[in-house]
Amino acid sequence: MTDQPTTEHQAHPKEAEIRALLDEGLTNTAIRRRLYVGEKTIARIRAAAGIPPTPRSAHAVPRHPQERNIRRLLDEGYNNAAIRRRTGADVAAIAKMRKEGQFGKATIRTQKPYIHPRDAEIRARLRHHSSNAIADQLHVDRAAVRRIRDLAGIPFVPPKFATADEKWTTLLRPVDGGHVEWLGQRSGRSGTPVMRFREKSVSPAGIAFKQRTGRNPVGQVRAECEFRHCMAPDHIDDEPGRLRERGQLRAIKGNPAPSGTCPHGHDQAEHVKYEPDGTAYCGVCNREQRRARTRASTGSCPCESCARPCFDQPATCPDHGAGCEADDHLAPPTVAGEHL
Repeated sequence: MTDQPTTEHQAHPKEAEIRALLDEGLTNTAIRRRLYVGEKTIARIRAAAGIPPTPRSAHAVPRHPQERNIRRLLDEGYNNAAIRRRTGADVAAIAKMRKEGQFGKATIRTQKPYIHPRDAEIRARLRHHSSNAIADQLHVDRAAVRRIRDLAGIPFVPPKFATADEKWTTLLRPVDGGHVEWLGQRSGRSGTPVMRFREKSVSPAGIAFKQRTGRNPVGQVRAECEFRHCMAPDHIDDEPGRLRERGQLRAIKGNPAPSGTCPHGHDQAEHVKYEPDGTAYCGVCNREQRRARTRASTGSCPCESCARPCFDQPATCPDHGAGCEADDHLAPPTVAGEHL
């Protein structure tokens, strides 16, 4: 019986070098890159020598092809976006190198800081107005005002006013033509100036009128000039003042004051009103026409005093025919389409 021949692997020409690198703890891939030897051969020599596989924690992560340029730009102070434009590297990879190398934040600004179109106007109001008030006045975004306030380092300290007139004075700005612009809050679609003082609503136009005349206004008080909601005291008048000045304008034009009654029998000596150009009209008829239009559009003309449709029971409504104006009415509550 003859012995079976044993198959022995022939020693690799670089086996000694391979074993030396295996003893140093290099991975099969690292040895392949150094010696240009197949990984199967290296694995066979590793197994024959009884050397365990290298732990995965020792596997080298491939270097980024632009790592040297990225680190140089990081050291110079460029931000991640600028480095990405210069090297084509992914922002995540750049951020990782910034963190690992402890480079800190970028110090080079690659673009000019954004300047708001109304930056100067916003800054002029920062010390005397809140951010929300400035945004409402200039019709700009509140976040933009807060950002400019942070950049300017100007905190807002609400002022304490002794009187409503003192607060009113701080909310004015003179404009061309002798007019005065209101910088405070406004109400409704018409933008009527409003102001609150010590938890009470105060009429800015009423304050302007009282400063000029020394008395409280009677009826509606508003500016008579062409500047909308002007706060110049000389431009503001109440209802008796408007009636007097428009009557004088009518007389200058050579038109006599209306006398007698209107076509509906209203005494014009008591109820006459004037347009801005001096044209006369009956105040009662005008009020009833507005009331009729309101009734046609809403189906009711409720009085604020009785909260019921005043045209249904005029005798019981103290305001009917006197102070019952369409602009002052509140919509009455309804159930199933019927007024309560």
